[in-house]
Amino acid sequence: MVTAIEVGRDLHLTIGEVAPFIVRPLPARIGEQITSTYLEAAVGVAEPEAMTDAFRMAIDGGVKDPETGLFVPLAETEQHNYNRIQEELRTSEAESILLPAFLWQTVLGLTGVNAFIEGGEGVAGGVKALWALTARLGISPSRTSPSSALDDLIRLQAATPSTSSLPDGVKPGKQPRDRLPKQNKS
Repeated sequence: MVTAIEVGRDLHLTIGEVAPFIVRPLPARIGEQITSTYLEAAVGVAEPEAMTDAFRMAIDGGVKDPETGLFVPLAETEQHNYNRIQEELRTSEAESILLPAFLWQTVLGLTGVNAFIEGGEGVAGGVKALWALTARLGISPSRTSPSSALDDLIRLQAATPSTSSLPDGVKPGKQPRDRLPKQNKS
């Protein structure tokens, strides 16, 4: 389980006996960019590489690309926290460091970090933090899901017959046929 403590303007994240990961605050413009990327990833619009870059910036900082005007992660040799995570932690532990670091850089700050931890970390904590973020930004979570995907899911569910019974209570198996009267053989 991860512990998170603000020390001055920094966030110290600790998991197990590993030395703390010290996350420095990002300028608001980078925070806005990574927040947008996260929300786009939540609805399946952002590429996985964009989310990885957002996590790298959240944990280690970023620089402005003069060609695109967007922020990009620091050079790999300058990504001290991210490199440590890759070398020292299991994947689930890495998630428990990267997501709080990201949430801390958003408008939620420590509240988002605590939502993730109190939500049980992992997927459950991520969902709780996503709801907190969308609520804070004034976004309806029902509007963050592409309607066509929701429509497809509803159609798929409606087209799938129940396996417990057939319509009108008819059970699977051999069904009775109309009986014909016996005929006399004379």
